[in-house]
Amino acid sequence: MKTLVSVYAGSPRDYGFEPLFAGKSAFDRVIEWINYLGSQSELHLHGGVVFTSPQYKERIESLAKGCAVPLQVLAGDFTSVKEFITALDSCRGTCTTIIHGRYSCPFYDGELTRELFDFHHKYAAEYTFAEGWPEGLAPVVINGSTVSILKTLVETRDYGSVGRDVFFDIIRSDINSFEVETLMAPEDMRQYRLDFSCHSKEGQVACLQVYQTLLSEFGSENTGEFKSALTANNLSSKAIFVPGVLRTVPAFYNVQISATCPGTCTYCPYPKAYQEVHKHPPFQAPEKNSSCFMKLEQFKPLVASMAELSGEAVVALSLWGEALAHPDFIGFVEAVLAHPGLSALIETDGSLVTAELSKRVAQLARAASPRTNSHPPVMWIVSMDSQNQQMYEKMRGTGQESWPISFAKAQEAFQILNQDFPGASYVQFVRTTVNEEQLEDFYRSRKDSGGLIIQKYDDFLGAMPQKQVTDLSPVLRNPCWHQRRDMVVLVDGGVPVCREFLLSGDCGNVFNQSLKEIWEKGRSMPFMEKCEDCDEYYTFNF
Repeated sequence: MKTLVSVYAGSPRDYGFEPLFAGKSAFDRVIEWINYLGSQSELHLHGGVVFTSPQYKERIESLAKGCAVPLQVLAGDFTSVKEFITALDSCRGTCTTIIHGRYSCPFYDGELTRELFDFHHKYAAEYTFAEGWPEGLAPVVINGSTVSILKTLVETRDYGSVGRDVFFDIIRSDINSFEVETLMAPEDMRQYRLDFSCHSKEGQVACLQVYQTLLSEFGSENTGEFKSALTANNLSSKAIFVPGVLRTVPAFYNVQISATCPGTCTYCPYPKAYQEVHKHPPFQAPEKNSSCFMKLEQFKPLVASMAELSGEAVVALSLWGEALAHPDFIGFVEAVLAHPGLSALIETDGSLVTAELSKRVAQLARAASPRTNSHPPVMWIVSMDSQNQQMYEKMRGTGQESWPISFAKAQEAFQILNQDFPGASYVQFVRTTVNEEQLEDFYRSRKDSGGLIIQKYDDFLGAMPQKQVTDLSPVLRNPCWHQRRDMVVLVDGGVPVCREFLLSGDCGNVFNQSLKEIWEKGRSMPFMEKCEDCDEYYTFNF
């Protein structure tokens, strides 16, 4: 019996090669993990192979010189599932078992790997993975013969690009034909969605934060105590108490580029909040509010700062107000797409969507560099909330005489967008006591015709009437996802603690302060009294 260790670096990023861990990179530590596996005679490690892109071949070969296990570096385009599986099958030789990991995971647990390996063979599995630990602490184990079977499957169907669960993405298409085993963690940490891999800025920050926490506790990574602390179980239990691990960098920027909208949605607090501040309704903002629209020259350096701080993120242009009403809307989308790590999200009532506008944005998306954040360049959400005009009016009103909105127009807008942005366009239904009766019909009639979002009702800390259909909150309160991952930016640059705080910019202003400074201030903001009654803490954007 021979074992091969496989390391995927088919679409690497520099995060995994930066020497952040006492002069070692995440990939350096992966090499150390392989060396450990090679020292375990019961694993029968025959050799290893790293799959990477041509531009990283020399770099990886240089770093791999410290590997005591014979390590082959294959260079090519392994970003597609078909190409990767085919290459792995061709180079596995007579190896009956493959331990597969990723180049960017500095904390692979050698002892957990051994346990996973033993578990795999004890139960005669074809594919075995660990569940309940944060991502990046355990590899997967797969039989060599199973890879050959997967090779035949990928020849008949397109499985897209390689993801972190590349084998299971194929296996689950015919799950009953495979023997799959799962090694469960003693404590389930999945609800925290921690990712200890340096494949993104977010993951890199989390890895560095937990590493520095251990250093401050034990002084040096050369001590026995430090090495003993680098177990999957210990890292998992410790990480959830490290603020810098839970809150790394923003993954979602919710930006108000336009203050104007028809202002008749019955479940939205914005029209009333705007009226109280500006003494006129938001649909009159272009005539009465000189600061109605964010300036494009202000946004361009702001979005550059987003890319620098986060690396990869989604930038929504629709916080309060109709983004398509902005006279420079196209320029805002173009500014986001100038950064390969960022994607644009536009939520609209559809009233200003035209075929011409859609095609112009689609052209920008096609011309943009490939995204590195795993999202399409541009995504759209059309607010529908109903199955007919009568319910639409109950939920969203009819707009203004000068700016009408309707169910028919929203439908038409989605059809236009879905044609130009297939797989990146969604209709949204905010579920309330008013429209609950139409939810099933809405879902059934649309589930096969494009993207579909069922959104829970939000009373915005009591600012809106209670119309929630059911209580979906967890039994135990987890740290707020929005505090951990979102940054909200108002049209004047103000940054509230979160969207629930509406138009109060308590954390600072992006036009005269750095994003990093504001993000750090938000990190230190105490748990607000208002937060106690918030029902949005468990909802998740990106």
